Amino acid sequence: MYRVIHQLNEQNFDRPITKSEAAVLAYLKENFSKIPRETVVKIAHESYTSQATINRTAKLLGFKGFSDLKYAIKEDVALMNSGTDSHIRNTEYVLSKIDFDSSDCLVKELFKSRHKLLLFGLGASNVSAQYMARQLLYLGIPAIVVSELQMLKRFEDYTILILSSSGETQRCLQIMHDAKKVNMKVLSITKKESSIMQGSDCAFCHDVAVDKMEGISREQQLHMILMINEVINKLKGEHFSDQH
Repeated sequence: MYRVIHQLNEQNFDRPITKSEAAVLAYLKENFSKIPRETVVKIAHESYTSQATINRTAKLLGFKGFSDLKYAIKEDVALMNSGTDSHIRNTEYVLSKIDFDSSDCLVKELFKSRHKLLLFGLGASNVSAQYMARQLLYLGIPAIVVSELQMLKRFEDYTILILSSSGETQRCLQIMHDAKKVNMKVLSITKKESSIMQGSDCAFCHDVAVDKMEGISREQQLHMILMINEVINKLKGEHFSDQH
């Protein structure tokens, strides 16, 4: 498991950070692969901070000081460059951030709404929505992927499932708002404690950092695909086992 990279993405610290610590964290994130070759003096100079701030930031990240942090970053960089092992570790990390128990409610609601189901996602999440629609079709559930707000007016007695990795995309929030206006049930696959999750009747949630760093950005929809597969497998196992 990475020791530093995920902490820099999530920044879930037990105290507020100072402006100078934020500058150091930003520098570490932007220059991650170079850090093992840099000195504390150079980092202090380029981040417009001090050596004391860098050591304090290292402790904020859970290390004894900059030397300890630097060694951990070196190990992370090696993992990022190690091919298969890197992908395995990242997948393990993603799996640990998915609340699989929260899928049960979603599966039940999807089965109830299987004859009148809409899917909505934007950008990369739209690709995930298309993938889910195809998997549902294999189960005999003809879900409709919608892309425009105006389409909701034609499906007022449907249920909508919003796929949003961040749970804060403005158009997704608008879709949710408009769906509620026409009394649609709103389901979601989204980030824990996000606006989409809080506004949903039922949500399957993850806590994966949204702003991925260079080197693992290509995996930013991995959690969504894993979550979709979990839903499909549960639908097939719990509700369609006698039919297939």
